[in-house]
Amino acid sequence: MRFARIVALSLAVAFVVGACGSSTTATGSTKLKVAFIWVDPVNGSGWTLQWDRARQALETQLGVQTTAVGPIAESADVIPVYEDLIRKGNKMIFATAFGYQPFTTQEAKKHPDVKFIGIGPNTQAHLDNVSTVYGNLWEARFATGVAAGLVSKSGKIGFVAAHTIPSVVAGINGFALGVQMVNPKAIVKVTVTNTWYDPPTETAAANSLIQSGADVTAQHEDSTATLLASAGAHIYSVGSEADTHDVSPTAYLTGTYYDWSKYAIDQVTALKNGTWKADDYSGDLESGLIAVGPVNAAVSADVQAKVAQVIADLKSGKIKVFTGPIYDNTGKLQIPSGTTWTVGDIYTKSTFFVKGVDGKVSQ
Repeated sequence: MRFARIVALSLAVAFVVGACGSSTTATGSTKLKVAFIWVDPVNGSGWTLQWDRARQALETQLGVQTTAVGPIAESADVIPVYEDLIRKGNKMIFATAFGYQPFTTQEAKKHPDVKFIGIGPNTQAHLDNVSTVYGNLWEARFATGVAAGLVSKSGKIGFVAAHTIPSVVAGINGFALGVQMVNPKAIVKVTVTNTWYDPPTETAAANSLIQSGADVTAQHEDSTATLLASAGAHIYSVGSEADTHDVSPTAYLTGTYYDWSKYAIDQVTALKNGTWKADDYSGDLESGLIAVGPVNAAVSADVQAKVAQVIADLKSGKIKVFTGPIYDNTGKLQIPSGTTWTVGDIYTKSTFFVKGVDGKVSQ
């Protein structure tokens, strides 16, 4: 889920990767053209890195011609980018940021023969040529919260968050509930940066949390700044967006990440077969669209086994993250006993932090 950030269009359009030139093969057949719009640079952004891996999978596994453009701000700056990509013959465009949604709708109405894939949850009116995709990130975050709760000695865990929109809040709450399952007295302190990708700001936020006593950190940000700040402090950190254990093998405790490749391949295959239909999809752990990264081998076998069991229980449905009673951090009952939130509930009602979270949701 990506919100607006100011990025100069002139710089953004200058960054184009992927196949270029003729789309006709040696045998005379025409390759399908598929485009991607990035909100962050590939290097340094786990979010865009994972999408670029999906782009590469389309080329290697399906033989389509791909183009990627970015970074592009989540603003009207994206409209001429759409127009240029469509003019060049791209028949499917992956717009990989939540903030593109209203502009995607505008362009989709003008170009009904082009298929658009956006980042959900969908906030726009349904169109037959627009799909959205996102993941039930709270499931993976719950498992990483268990890991963090088990290794924390101070009971203070820092969390660097980009925004307090419902999808992010749901992930933080899922993480905190995982922490509390194994470490009921632990506190998750949240610092909000109001940016998805700003490594200096994220570094400062992480360092502030560490200085306040956090001995484990976590994040919902695109960069690896929090992980690197934690490495400098010699503490564990929970990664996000991509499997970043190789960035700092000693500091990386575990993490959440997306695997967009299968989804992208399925979408393009359906387009080629003439069976594509618009839908709004949210993938879970069982589907593989979201996943939990490797647990650091330096932690005990007991911790590794407990995290593995929690992941299995989340996949099987034995653990349902948002099942009451759940109270917010002011003491108000938000989910009554015997009630389990649906995916729709989670995306629309996550406007509070659960008990045990030190932070405030901006309305």
